[in-house]
Amino acid sequence: MLNYFSQICLGLQMQFRCVIRMKQQVEVMLFDQLEIVWEGLRAFVMGKPILFVLMTGLLIAVSSVVSEIVTYWLARIGGRALVERFSRWLRVDMRHFERAETLFTRWGVRLVIFGRVLPGVRTLISVPAGMTRMNFGLYLGAAFSGAYVWNTLLVAAGYLLGFNVTLFGMSIL
Repeated sequence: MLNYFSQICLGLQMQFRCVIRMKQQVEVMLFDQLEIVWEGLRAFVMGKPILFVLMTGLLIAVSSVVSEIVTYWLARIGGRALVERFSRWLRVDMRHFERAETLFTRWGVRLVIFGRVLPGVRTLISVPAGMTRMNFGLYLGAAFSGAYVWNTLLVAAGYLLGFNVTLFGMSIL
């Protein structure tokens, strides 16, 4: 049992490194999602239990949120002045920005949870959260829950894909 647990921990550690490496680069819209689905497929082929899917989703969510905390605090400290200063370089129309700020003030937690699901938005959702000075604990909880649900669903999709591939007798690995 101890050997089995150590194998799971080693696999999760390697996936954590992979996700951290992936988050340090510029986020490609769908590549990271396909990589997460691939992890679920690999887990099925390697005979890992379904608990592995939940643990992988947890690990990916933690690494994703950890990388976004820095962005949240930069936006909270720099605030609106930073966006106004670099708006031309970032190609941000201040009218659109003000509209987004109003929406975020009203629907903040829901937007963070939903934003963690959308490619491209998940990287930027921490900026309005920081700029509107959303409570950090509330932001962290919303960001983590959205990331956990989404990443666990992606890993589970890969796991189910592996089940269906072996069900039809095909081998893709």
